[in-house]
Amino acid sequence: MARGLTDFNGSELHAHRMNLYARPDAAPMTAQDLAHAVGATKAQILAYENGHRVPDPPRLLALARALHIDPWLLMNPGDRDQWTLADYRRASGLRAHDVVEFLGVSPKNYRRFENEGIVPSRRPQFVDEVAAVVGVTRRVVEVAIDQTPAVRKRQARARELVVAMAERYLPRPGPWKGPALDDPQLVELSAAYGRPVQRLRRVLSYELGELRQSQVREMRERVIAYYDTDRGRQYNAHNAMDRWNEVFEAALARLPQRLERFHRSAQPSDVWQLLVDLYNVDASVRAENSTWVPTALLAKDPTMLPPSLVAQHTFDDVAVCRLTTPGISHIATFNGLYASLYPGARRPLRPTGNVRVRNSPTSPETFALPNRTERLAVPQPLLEKLRATATNTKTPVTRQLSWACELTIGTNSLTTTTVEPDTPEPDDGPARH
Repeated sequence: MARGLTDFNGSELHAHRMNLYARPDAAPMTAQDLAHAVGATKAQILAYENGHRVPDPPRLLALARALHIDPWLLMNPGDRDQWTLADYRRASGLRAHDVVEFLGVSPKNYRRFENEGIVPSRRPQFVDEVAAVVGVTRRVVEVAIDQTPAVRKRQARARELVVAMAERYLPRPGPWKGPALDDPQLVELSAAYGRPVQRLRRVLSYELGELRQSQVREMRERVIAYYDTDRGRQYNAHNAMDRWNEVFEAALARLPQRLERFHRSAQPSDVWQLLVDLYNVDASVRAENSTWVPTALLAKDPTMLPPSLVAQHTFDDVAVCRLTTPGISHIATFNGLYASLYPGARRPLRPTGNVRVRNSPTSPETFALPNRTERLAVPQPLLEKLRATATNTKTPVTRQLSWACELTIGTNSLTTTTVEPDTPEPDDGPARH
């Protein structure tokens, strides 16, 4: 019996076969008719319905197609919150081999992801791709991966390793250096996440460094609480000391899960720069804002933009994009980790989460397409470059947004115009001599 099909519901198969839900686009089928449609026998169909047998993933998919329904409708949803990714895949009527063929990935890499939750290092959009193939949301894939026994075991072990390194490195006096590169616990943690030791050391140095700051603040309040002569300050310091201690313990407990999430969703430096560029011009899903960025001005290859973090749309014939709600959260949550990995990369200019940025800009300069109300912005680095060119040449610079629309960038203006297609000269027939 396929593990992911233990929740197969024979009663639902019978109900849909007989059209007991009175779907207007369906008609009742006999067991023999359904058996013929899926290449089975009548006895097999009745065995499925009576709970004596369970179909394998390809047969489940065949049954759903014959009944013109989603495979999920033949399942019992009661225990779905405990399913792993393998369970969801099987319940979608897919074998691991099917997913491997769809994604063009090696069987080893896919099995490693399904069984251990390790994303291939060169496929930063892998979770999105798997979600699309299986037919679920990325969030469902994330939760399902967390249910995998190997992932739970890694999280438990990661917690032990992180606590041990915190106890060993945080109390050390002097400038903060982070864990040693050859630390056995760091090496073990690196192998568990399937990432290079140098990369994990940078990430963990940042996280433990933040913990160290909380610990330093708690120690400062401790000195006041025990040695200040003013009772009021002592009382306040005792409360502050407890708060900082709670902050430290909570952050330490969350750290293994943060590492897990980051290694599943981390983007390469060039994609991270694009996310930051969208964030800095406020191109995001916000109730009070509908700013977008023309995709042609952001990325030459739109497929490099992760769909879970960046929404893509088209206004007339102009492709545009902006950050999704998870995209905004991703930047706010992992900004510091990206800074530790890519020190020279552009940083968010607006505040993100607990990060405070001085002299953050006001609303970005925007423009609109002809006959449209949506506001569009130009990525700041590109805008500065084009404005410098326009200033030096004293001539506006144009950029094509689509085959029929172009943007003109002046020293103090952004305007769009419709480009008329070239009209061939009329054919007057053969030339006369």
